[in-house]
Formats: sequence, C-alpha cells, structure tokens
Amino acid sequence: MKQLSLDTLRTEIDAIDDEIHNLLMTRTELVTKIGKLKQRAGNHTFSLRPAREAAIMRRLAAQHKGPFPLSALIKIWRELLSGTVRVQTPFSVAVCDKGDPVSYRGLVRDQFSGALVKSFSRPEEATAEVDSGTSAVAVVPLPARNSAEFWWTELAFGKHQSLKIIGLLPFLQTTASKIDPVEAFSIAAIHPEPSGKDVSLAVLEYNREAFDCNLIDAQPSCRLLSQLNQNNREIGKTKKAMILVSIEGFLDQPGDVLSLLPPSLETIVTRVAIIGCYPKQLSPSDIPETS
Repeated sequence: MKQLSLDTLRTEIDAIDDEIHNLLMTRTELVTKIGKLKQRAGNHTFSLRPAREAAIMRRLAAQHKGPFPLSALIKIWRELLSGTVRVQTPFSVAVCDKGDPVSYRGLVRDQFSGALVKSFSRPEEATAEVDSGTSAVAVVPLPARNSAEFWWTELAFGKHQSLKIIGLLPFLQTTASKIDPVEAFSIAAIHPEPSGKDVSLAVLEYNREAFDCNLIDAQPSCRLLSQLNQNNREIGKTKKAMILVSIEGFLDQPGDVLSLLPPSLETIVTRVAIIGCYPKQLSPSDIPETS
C-alpha cells in the first residue's frame, strides 16, 4: 500500500477545514432564519437557550470517541453557541468577580465567549444591571452556606423577581475544577426550560425559632446551599429567616418543592419561591467509555 505524503495529508486536512467552515456558515444561516421566525411570532426577546445548549453538548459528548480531548470539544461548541447568540441579539455580561477577576472572568469567557463584560464587586450590583436591561446576563459567585448576602432573597421575594438562575458555571467539570472549584451562577430575565438533567433552586422562608436545617440535608434530593446569616440586623427585626436549597429535577411550581420536604416542615415554612433551574454539570465520568 502506497504511503501518503505529508503534503497529501495536509491537503486533505485543508479540505476538511473548508468543509467545516462551510457547514458553520450554513448553520449560522439556519440560526438567523430561526431568529426571524421568532421575531415574526413576537417572542424573540432573548436568544440564549441554556437548556437547549446543554442538551446539544450532552448529545455530542455521549457520541464522542477517539483521542481528541472532550474539554476541547466542549470549548469549540461553546464558542460556536456563543457566536450564534451574538448573531441574533446584542449580548453583554455583568460579572461579580469577588476580588478574583481572573477566575470569574475565565468562567465568563468559557461560557459566553466574545461578550462585552462589565465587572462589579457585589452580586446585587450585577443582578441590578440585568434587571435594568443594561446587561443580558449576570454571573455571580455561589453564596456561602452561612451568608450575609441578600441577592438570592431578592430573586425570591424582592425587587428582582423577574430574574432567574439559568446556569451553573463551569458546565464541564474537570479534574482541576474538582480540586479547586470556582463556580458561579448565571442569571437572566428568562424562564428556565428543562434540559433533561436539571437542578432547581428554591428559597424557603420559615419561622426561625422552629426550623432545623438538618431536615433539609437529610433529604436525598435536596441540598442546603445557603442560610441567611441570622446575625444580620435586617433579619434580626423578624422571627422569619430564609434558606436557599437545590433540588434534583426540574421544578416549576412552589407546591412541587413542598411535596419533597418532610411533612413536619409544612407548618414551619411560610413562603416558597423557585428562583431558577440549571442544567446539571457535565462530568467526564458521565461519558461512556469506548474501546
């Protein structure tokens, strides 16, 4: 069998590159047509579809094989998806960098490549930027378990109820991210959609004197993310307090949350609000091994 020359192999690669580029242009034309159809229907206000994007990447990752790194594949598709979003509508991100601009801007770059980025020191400032319509998405660090931060309560019962948490960054978990995790929520003025594998976020207001947070941790599908610091002077004026919990699955109604909690909490919890839902992160361990 005749051995192919380097020039021949490189010519074949060039032909593949040209084909990939032509397919990208064809895909962009289809995306543009979808945008025009949405405009005619009067519902083209926001082009970002986190659930749709997650489903695309899960499907591609599930069929991925060979030596090409999965992380590189995800980055390529994130670039592609970010580019098609910008084709449809102007796009900007308000990020709370929490004193670590390199890490949090890196999350924004990986998820929303090419977007205009504005930095803020507090989560409340970033969410207010989105609520005013100045930015399309806010990216804020996950709140600490015992926190004095109020921003997530504003999404539940305050002035930012039109906003929802739509993503957990980074979408792809790597060995490095597990060792030294830097994670953030993305927030926008859209209603989350189910992606097939989701985590919902709910805020529970409760009678502070009677609530045992261990009851939440005992539930297999629930996890306590943050409890509003009871030493905060605003909370000190009332016997009510709040917690932020994550719950496996896509939930759309507050009653769905209560049905998953122990019956003993029904008389203690006074209000429930679902403040978002995000696609579960993709882990290399989720991808079937190929021989």
